Amino acid sequence: MNPIELTTREMAAAIAQGALDPVSAVESAFERIDARESQVHAWAHLDRDAALAEAKVLSAERMAGKLRGPLHGVPVGIKDVFHAKDMPTLANSKTMDGSLRYPDSGVAAALRKAGAIILGKCTTVEFAGMGVPPASTNPWNSAHTGGGSSSGSGVAVGARMIPVAIGTQTGGSNIRPAAYNGVAGLKPSYGALSRKGMLPVAWSLDHPGLIARAAEDLELVFTALAKIKPEPVAAPGRWRIGVLRGFFSDKSSPDMAASFEVALGKLSASGMELVEMPLPALFAAHRSIHHLIMSTEMAVYHAPRIAEHRDTMTERHRIMAEAFALVPAGYYLQALRAKRLLQQAMAALFADVHVLAMPTTPDTAPLGLETTGDASFQVAWSLTGFPTTTIASGLASNGLPLGLQFAGAPGTDLLVIKAAMAAEAVLGRLTLPD
Repeated sequence: MNPIELTTREMAAAIAQGALDPVSAVESAFERIDARESQVHAWAHLDRDAALAEAKVLSAERMAGKLRGPLHGVPVGIKDVFHAKDMPTLANSKTMDGSLRYPDSGVAAALRKAGAIILGKCTTVEFAGMGVPPASTNPWNSAHTGGGSSSGSGVAVGARMIPVAIGTQTGGSNIRPAAYNGVAGLKPSYGALSRKGMLPVAWSLDHPGLIARAAEDLELVFTALAKIKPEPVAAPGRWRIGVLRGFFSDKSSPDMAASFEVALGKLSASGMELVEMPLPALFAAHRSIHHLIMSTEMAVYHAPRIAEHRDTMTERHRIMAEAFALVPAGYYLQALRAKRLLQQAMAALFADVHVLAMPTTPDTAPLGLETTGDASFQVAWSLTGFPTTTIASGLASNGLPLGLQFAGAPGTDLLVIKAAMAAEAVLGRLTLPD
């Protein structure tokens, strides 16, 4: 058994059954990191000694018949905007003090309670916003970005270093890197996972998220980490899926459009019912609404940083924060009102379908590292706080992954995950690169 080939669920089951030792799981993860990190740059910080020491403790506990939780002994990574005990939080910024240590964030504490072993911090775009991207590259082709802002989280899973990682999403920062790296991702309903101890981008839009090898992993990990343990959800006897085109079709590349149609055809052939769904009129303004809210809240959060650390901020980040501070308060308040109206209009789409389906991104991961890609297909769901998942739908003509995205009504996280699991069973998973 090679641990790096296992999904999160498979690894957790193997450890629980005694077929895999947590020490071996962690050692295999570090071996894989040593083999690939110099090419893909997924990690901002690693703590080998602490991870191996924890693995030995968890190994002894398992042999004594004690399992801490459903992730007992599973190695994971967390985005470097979450505090974790005995680790620095740098957020890809020189304004952060690397000598400081913080108590566990809510997500880190939940991971440890579930038995997971945090190997370290995954790279991020500067403060997970619109700042400077990290050096993380796509494991499918190192000339392309691995996405962002949860760059290292997506790359670490796509490069088979770990079976699951924690990211965040304010615009498209979790679902997009999952898709670019050919794996599964979840942006939960707003507030479903703890934001305690997470550096904010925009507090009314920020979502901790999951990136994992398989859709079934999302169910396992979300259930373990959710602030309120969700009740189990059974898949419907027959899925009724609303298909979104319009904005999504208009912006899709030929490769993405073709992949989407092929995926829909396979889902339909498997017995799922597909229903064409129109988008509400207010959807046309969703990106403007989102940008007004995000930029205003980002400027408020970083105003003290500009005053205290102006000289060590990157020019790109400082200029944006200063410019965003010029947004009139009235515009921000109107944007919040428009957000509520859009939430109501979008919620109505689920009256007669279980979930909505659309492409995950307009195209594959862009060439170069200057940008982390186009977040436009995720923004509406980050704005409204509705849960979304992504799974791989195939490879484009350039050999890079494409994704299929599902969205659900607020609070239907497990149903949206079940949709991803059902679709993945039809479409299959990609074989990740060596």
